Amino acid sequence: MKSERQTSKHLLLASVVTMVGIMLMVITIAFSWELWMVPIFLIGNSLVWFLHIGKYGSDELYENLCTGLLLIGFFFFGVHSVSLFDIPAVACMVLLIFSMLDKRLPLYTVAVLYLFQLLYHCLILHTITLGISIQNVIRLGLGATVVAGAVAIARYRINRRIEDRKRQRSIVAQLEAAKRQNAEFLSNVSHEFRTPVNMVLGLSEVALEKNISSDVREDIHSIQMAGKRLSNQISKILDYTEIVEGTLTSSNEEYMITSVLNDVMTTTALQSSKRQLEMVFDIDPQIPSVLIGDAEKLSHVLKILLENSIKFTEEGGIDVCIEFRRESYGLNLLIDVYDTGIGMTDSQLAKMYDDFYQADSGSDRFAGGLGLGIPIARGLLHAMGGFMHCDSTDQQGIQIHVTIPQGIADETPSMEVADVDRLCIACYFRPDRYSCDAVRKYYDKLILHLVNGLGIEGYQAHNFEGLLKLHSSHALTHVFIAQSEYEENSAYYEELANTIQVAVIAEKDFVPREDSKLLILRKPFFALAVVNLLNGNVKENRFEETQAAGRRPFTCEGVRVLVVDDEEMNLVVAKGVLGSYGIKVDACLSGREALDRCTSNSYDMVFLDHMMPGFDGVETLRRIREMNNGAYRDLPVIALTANTISGAREMFRHEGFTEFVPKPIERTVLERVLRRVLPAHSIRYCAADGDAWPEAVSPFEPSPAEEINGAPVKETNGVPAEALGEASLLDSASPSEPAREDKPADEVSIPYTQLVQAGFDVQAGLDYCCGDESFYLEMLRMFFGQSEEKRNEIIALYKAANWTDYAVKVHALKSTSLTIGAKDLSEQAKLLERAGKSGDAAYIHQNHPHLLELYEEICKSIAGL
Repeated sequence: MKSERQTSKHLLLASVVTMVGIMLMVITIAFSWELWMVPIFLIGNSLVWFLHIGKYGSDELYENLCTGLLLIGFFFFGVHSVSLFDIPAVACMVLLIFSMLDKRLPLYTVAVLYLFQLLYHCLILHTITLGISIQNVIRLGLGATVVAGAVAIARYRINRRIEDRKRQRSIVAQLEAAKRQNAEFLSNVSHEFRTPVNMVLGLSEVALEKNISSDVREDIHSIQMAGKRLSNQISKILDYTEIVEGTLTSSNEEYMITSVLNDVMTTTALQSSKRQLEMVFDIDPQIPSVLIGDAEKLSHVLKILLENSIKFTEEGGIDVCIEFRRESYGLNLLIDVYDTGIGMTDSQLAKMYDDFYQADSGSDRFAGGLGLGIPIARGLLHAMGGFMHCDSTDQQGIQIHVTIPQGIADETPSMEVADVDRLCIACYFRPDRYSCDAVRKYYDKLILHLVNGLGIEGYQAHNFEGLLKLHSSHALTHVFIAQSEYEENSAYYEELANTIQVAVIAEKDFVPREDSKLLILRKPFFALAVVNLLNGNVKENRFEETQAAGRRPFTCEGVRVLVVDDEEMNLVVAKGVLGSYGIKVDACLSGREALDRCTSNSYDMVFLDHMMPGFDGVETLRRIREMNNGAYRDLPVIALTANTISGAREMFRHEGFTEFVPKPIERTVLERVLRRVLPAHSIRYCAADGDAWPEAVSPFEPSPAEEINGAPVKETNGVPAEALGEASLLDSASPSEPAREDKPADEVSIPYTQLVQAGFDVQAGLDYCCGDESFYLEMLRMFFGQSEEKRNEIIALYKAANWTDYAVKVHALKSTSLTIGAKDLSEQAKLLERAGKSGDAAYIHQNHPHLLELYEEICKSIAGL
């Protein structure tokens, strides 16, 4: 696309060429010159305007066409007897036009044509003879001098412009180099900071697990919070440097927009609840369910924008509205974020995209931060081919508008309601209870979008009397109310819940009566939660799970599972984690062996690695489902995967899996899956003293991690790690196996400092190993013991250019290295896995040596223990 400057120059060229053409056509007709030149001028001028208006062809083609037409016109004008003394004026005009271009050849061509014209007049037309008068000689000499001077001046202008441009490019290159150097410096400093920060976070987490006084615990908790804040700022600097260095790339993978919103909502809900802000997530129900784009970057952008709004909003609320517009390539995702914060002035808006800019940069700053959030969001959007712009009025909030092009993988609407005709809903939100009128509009808009988008019969009441009228005049099936409205007439709504479904949009600490039939929608208010409720998917909203369990520890005695993974180390972790719940675990290393195990044994659940050589997870799942004439059709099969992109749950369900658990296994996710897929009688909740509660009297204890309408928030689990069997990995665990006795804390000595300095995230490794230090050391030893074999396999596949199996092996390395806290090695393996899947041999050749270097460094660090 041509720049604005090029377009202006080309418009001027087209205008001048047209004027010269018209002038020559008039002169040709008036002096009866060669009339066949008139069509040539007409065609030439028409072609110029055709290229200009249609923006066809290159700049070089356009400029060469204009130059050619002017030279032809100049030559045509100069070869007639009556034009002898007018040639210098026309030559100067043409030279002036050519001085706009960065080409010297047209100048020299004009000079040569002028000399040729003089010779033509002398030899052919005989208008220049020996008998010419002295006045005409002076006129010819003056004309030649003027033309020569015009050529010199035009040449000087072109040379000066070219030199200025070179100098400007040199300055720009120096500035870009300086910017890259600054970014590299920031990146190096950030990496150096990250090591001690990770050490502070890890050791503070370990210290909090010890028996210490409340004062010391509070101090250590403050240190941990400060460390987490610093770690977050370091992550922002690293994101910023990646954008500045131009290494940011965008992926195109299938994802579900509802899952992305779910993840974002879970992350930001806790921040908004601290300030008691209303958050509304409004999405057009007709958005296609599966899109193609970069879900990770989209999620990052949304989190940045929401965190920014939360930071600068003291009261009121925030509205995230997502709509779409169809395009030839798929659709444009239209994301609008509104808040009721302090807003920005016009001058602040003009600077908000500047790096490190803070609108309140004085000593009395309203909020902290580095001023990198918006530049990072803009860089991420640019990588995805999108853009953003902002509107704001000082002290009246800000509106951020984002547009991102996305492909479509599945046209099915993201939200649908079955049996729409039977539904009739009423919503009751009292407008006077909102401190800010904008918040009421957020809720009203979401309800309007849902009613219109889903085709539901719906009504809204703004007072209790209005709700009573709606109830008496319509056959309502659902009533949605806010918590404050419920508390005003709780007896009425409890009675109403016996006949129709009553949903309360409640704060996270709201606890209904034990015998209540109310349905609880935990804030933030998400359109998908409403749709799930209307479809009768109460479990999808965590209502039953929350009221039954909260975060109580539980056991699964009597449950037998099969774990299938081609990495022995992953099997050790899975057996250890699952065994701590009293689950009997069988393990095998391949899909074929899994089929044999399923033939000879009966299992309550199967955990199946998604990526394995030979039979991968999908093929193994298909064959298990077909075994014994479909006897295992309803067997819960859980995908084990290190690919935890947004929308993964829906994708694995589409492939036939019941659920998925990311690797390394996190207890919060595992417990959610166990509660969801196992029958109620298989789960026994534990009281504070460790005894199991009968399922029927399981106490209610609300939990933000489970009640938010999204993925659970990672938190430290209180379930104590039990003894782990030391028998062979491939033998099934049984009660008769000898238990591994954990060493007391004072007998286990892990050199935390040495590991952290080597780049390990020790706390992450401990988390993945149930907080058991002995188990973590065992994982380190196993990782080191298998390293030579795994390294040789990766090298052999690299030399054979077998990128498919290469991707499988580095995929395995990605999960095992993350299990021990070697995050840098895991991230490098992740990038090479992606390159292997896409067949990007150039990237693999460039980064494979670095992977081996990291691998070797990690192994040397472990060997040094």
